[in-house]
Amino acid sequence: MARTRICLARHGETNWNLERRVQGQLNIPLNVRGLAQAEALARELGSTRFDRIYSSDLKRAVQTVTPLARRLGLPIETSVALREKDDGEWHGMTFDDVDRAFPSEHAKHRQRQADFLIPGGETLAAFAARVGDELTAIAARHPGETVLVIAHAGVLDIGYRLATGLGLSEKRDPPVLHAAPNWFFYEDGRWTLERWAEEGARERVVMPYDGRKLERRPAARLLPLDEQNRVLLFRYSTRLSPVFVEQGHSHFWGSIGGALEPGETFDAAARRELAEETGLTDVEIGDIVFSRAFPMQLGEDWFQADERFYAIRTGEFTPDTSGFTEIERSDVLGWKWWSAEEIAATQELVFPEALDWLLGKIVR
Repeated sequence: MARTRICLARHGETNWNLERRVQGQLNIPLNVRGLAQAEALARELGSTRFDRIYSSDLKRAVQTVTPLARRLGLPIETSVALREKDDGEWHGMTFDDVDRAFPSEHAKHRQRQADFLIPGGETLAAFAARVGDELTAIAARHPGETVLVIAHAGVLDIGYRLATGLGLSEKRDPPVLHAAPNWFFYEDGRWTLERWAEEGARERVVMPYDGRKLERRPAARLLPLDEQNRVLLFRYSTRLSPVFVEQGHSHFWGSIGGALEPGETFDAAARRELAEETGLTDVEIGDIVFSRAFPMQLGEDWFQADERFYAIRTGEFTPDTSGFTEIERSDVLGWKWWSAEEIAATQELVFPEALDWLLGKIVR
């Protein structure tokens, strides 16, 4: 059988990568650096001859390969079998949260115990078999061809082990870089590693906030839920964040809320923002259901966003926006009640990431 050459690359960066949060099979999009990394990968590989392109069907992988596929004029063939390992009930938790909540189980995970099962997920052994079978099937289908595969860190880890003979429980030394090409050969049923991407050998994608200590911007965000478990989101102009304009977006959807005032608590800010942006004043705020931290562009400057989310039961209502600030009057373009299914299916920008998953956790 003729030799197949495989270029295997991980998706670009996401905000959940920055937060060290378990993404697994949740559909997390690329962040601004990740999108820039996807464009850089397209430039790097744009003159390479590829015969086929395969990708995990998760959004962060498809977003990574799209600029290159467009440049090469090739279709993207998506595969569920190329998804990241299913980490079940740990999805959405930070690694530190997992360590605190499940110390003995997390130790088994870090020790790479092949039969350890996170509730609702899959074992490392099952994951390795799934990925190994899919990569081998792709290579076997295209003898003599050069194939690009975009997937996840766990998938690349299994590819590395297939080619080097490293055992599942053994430590892998070289890191898996974002949006970096790693080259393999497959011939006569055997995998070999041609070249693994090294950090020092590649030009780093630089963002405007790199090397700066960003000012923290704490904010309270609210997720009003109606009787059908739909969430109220505002439609914001991308004038608030010019980086989205550069990406071709005229608006994005996000939760109501805003920054804390000096000396204000998150709870107090949540009540104030709810009143100012919807007119609701007699609503039980409850506990924080989610938080996120990420580099955020506001106007021309960048901040370190620190957002806390509250889910509140309001029923369906029409927001009273008479309390809007001047900025909100110009940059809030509308509003809509969204179901989790609509959020999962849309190609529009919706924040926070994986809101469909979060709604499922809140209402179950």
